[in-house]
Amino acid sequence: MNKYTKIAAIAAVSLTVASVGAYTAIPSTSAKSTPAYQKNLHKKGTLTIGLEGTYSPYSYRDKSGKLTGFEVDLSKAVAKKLNLKHEFTQTKFDSLVAGLGANKYDVVYNNMGKNKEREKHYTFASPYLYTKTVMITKPDSDIKSAADLKGKRSAQSASSNFGQAAKKAGTKIVSVPGFAEAIDLINSGKADVTLNSQDSWGVYKKAHPETKLKAKTTKLLDNTSASPMVNKKDKALAKKITKAQKELKKDGTMSKLSEKYFGSDLTKKP
Repeated sequence: MNKYTKIAAIAAVSLTVASVGAYTAIPSTSAKSTPAYQKNLHKKGTLTIGLEGTYSPYSYRDKSGKLTGFEVDLSKAVAKKLNLKHEFTQTKFDSLVAGLGANKYDVVYNNMGKNKEREKHYTFASPYLYTKTVMITKPDSDIKSAADLKGKRSAQSASSNFGQAAKKAGTKIVSVPGFAEAIDLINSGKADVTLNSQDSWGVYKKAHPETKLKAKTTKLLDNTSASPMVNKKDKALAKKITKAQKELKKDGTMSKLSEKYFGSDLTKKP
């Protein structure tokens, strides 16, 4: 090998080594990046769901203590569609919104309706349930229509849409943590009325056939809907949840769950 041939050979080897080094230094582009909807999850690989757990038939504990209900089963199915595990965090209704804002969970599934104030700070996925509003009273009550609510004592979760509607109608709000407590106050005479969903009343009446309370529909919140609620920054998650629910509606899962827990299909928009 002459001088020039030797120099050329050394240069070729150096170029090859440099090329290999340059190639191996570049990160692999084949590795999957974290999907946008998973980037802000409370726990990696898990959809953490905020709910009451005391609001039958939406979410409640059965006789064995197991958490069950329409929203429990639906949110489990949604998490599965998103390739995520599921985890539930229980809290009182009036703490649900604050807990979401504090990132204690990723989404609220708790018969949550849209209103202007919530939409300023949170994002909603598509509705999964539609129902009417009823005024629940004692049988001898003089409340016959929404016009009769003014000045009456209404047992409500103050931050709920029902509570806001009752306040707007001129009632004096008697704050309660949930539906069961509201019913107790009416039975005891400490409240005159409570506004809630027709489906919740139907389930209560079925479980308590001895009740003498009565319910009248009202247009104060006619045809209300329930939607999953997430933080503003989680628009990608809201879109994925909407897509998952559409798939569950198409394959009949949502209808079956509604029939199971409510005795009718409330997943169709009136």
